[in-house]
Amino acid sequence: MGDPGNDHEAASGGDSSSSTPQQRAFGVRPAVFKSTWQEVAFVFQATNATATSSFFQGASAIITASIGRDLGMTQGEITWITASTALTAGAFQLGLGQMADLLGRRAVFIVGMASFSAFALLVAFAQDPYWMDIVCGILGVSSAMVVPPAIGIMGAAYDKPSKRKNLAFSAFSAGNPLGFVFGSILSGIATRIFNWRAAYILIAILWALFTVVAIFTIPKVEAYPLDQPFKERLKTFFKTFDSVGTVMTIFGTGLLTAAITLGPTDGWRAAHIIAMLILGILLLILFVFWERVYPTPLMPPHIWKDWNFTFIILASLPGYMGFFSSQFWLAFFMQELQKLSPLTVAIRLIPQAVAGLVYNIIAGSVLHRINNTLLLAAGSIAYIASNALLALMRPDSLYWAFVFPSLILSVVGADFQFNVANMYVMQSLPSHQQALAGGIFNTIFRLGAAVALGISTAVFTSAQGTPEALADPMVPYKKAFQVSIGLSAVSFLFLPFVRLGTQGHAAQESDDAKSDVVVAPVAAAPTSATDSSVEKEGKS
Repeated sequence: MGDPGNDHEAASGGDSSSSTPQQRAFGVRPAVFKSTWQEVAFVFQATNATATSSFFQGASAIITASIGRDLGMTQGEITWITASTALTAGAFQLGLGQMADLLGRRAVFIVGMASFSAFALLVAFAQDPYWMDIVCGILGVSSAMVVPPAIGIMGAAYDKPSKRKNLAFSAFSAGNPLGFVFGSILSGIATRIFNWRAAYILIAILWALFTVVAIFTIPKVEAYPLDQPFKERLKTFFKTFDSVGTVMTIFGTGLLTAAITLGPTDGWRAAHIIAMLILGILLLILFVFWERVYPTPLMPPHIWKDWNFTFIILASLPGYMGFFSSQFWLAFFMQELQKLSPLTVAIRLIPQAVAGLVYNIIAGSVLHRINNTLLLAAGSIAYIASNALLALMRPDSLYWAFVFPSLILSVVGADFQFNVANMYVMQSLPSHQQALAGGIFNTIFRLGAAVALGISTAVFTSAQGTPEALADPMVPYKKAFQVSIGLSAVSFLFLPFVRLGTQGHAAQESDDAKSDVVVAPVAAAPTSATDSSVEKEGKS
């Protein structure tokens, strides 16, 4: 009986013409994996990578009230526990994506996992708000180290459209929305048994284990020749790395988000708030111009010439911003107004995890069957409905009437839109820039999440001192959820401009397979709709 891990001849460089049409439609195991078991283990690790940041945010969200009371934190400082992680994860992702391509995806991935474990342990011993927020920000850098290499390896390994690639990327996409839920569940259990510090110790232990597994399962799939000396690669890194663009991204987004968050408490007319707003916006504008002239930019300007890519991002980003913000305020609402324990909050979020798994399986099965523009639209509608339910609920509202359906609907938006956008992004840049493609996608979404939380915090804080809020404590939460509704609705301004059919079909290899296989659009800078993409894929 043959080894199940070696059942695909084509994966080892064999003649794929000997495989059946059904095998070609599903796809063969990539040659970089020695066995199916290694392939599964790697996809699991890649899913962990995209779950790293959201896992930490979920773990923190359900214990923010406890942390705030223990460390004497203000509302703004509590918000920054989550916002700082999202901000640094986004701000550093482009630079780390470029670094992974130049210095080594596998090495950067393993270092990222190990450092995340170390700094999570440091968070557990926080003694004041500054310690807490600063180290959480450093954790965001560690989480930013693992996503671009994971996407880069996946993009290079699964280089041909197929159902196998769809399933791999569906699992990968599941990490982001599901990480939040599983993080909150494990955090709730640890906090119930011990205290909030135990939650971060548990994270440190888990990521230490993931680091060990990564050493044995991550294949060496690099953007440079494997025989190229490290000194030569290091020299290339210092010559080509966009350090100026990296600094502009970090400080531009950091100053802008900090100003939005601090504005309501410090006053919008305060000199430092005005200075941070102006400087942050100016740095981001300069970043755009800098990327046009620098020979090896963090964010290649040509990718934005693909209008499908641009509008897919614009149509997906607002909904995710609302999703991220609502997750934070829902958990805080349960702790502060409903007076639920962290474990109870975590248990109430479990349906979101279950639904997320189901929707990812569905998404992986329908990307090549259903028009992906319709999937984006379905996700936007689900986001709006989910946030509307949260805005309508009261502290004494029935869980099954408001929170439960909201959780189920929210992951429809997250899973469908992440799958569609991820698949398209991975086909927008050449193989040697796959890690950078992952950095671009995740940078935009992470920074958007940080900005969204900053906006909703500003609205929440502004509403807290009003007579209406003093009479009804639900008012600030309602307004925060209304921000999410507004953000989700923005998606519909861009959806009409998306010209996207189905994605992820296996390439046509023989006349026998034509009835089952249709060539998917590949975004290699098409000039109109998807026609040119189809033509290019067909020629390849």
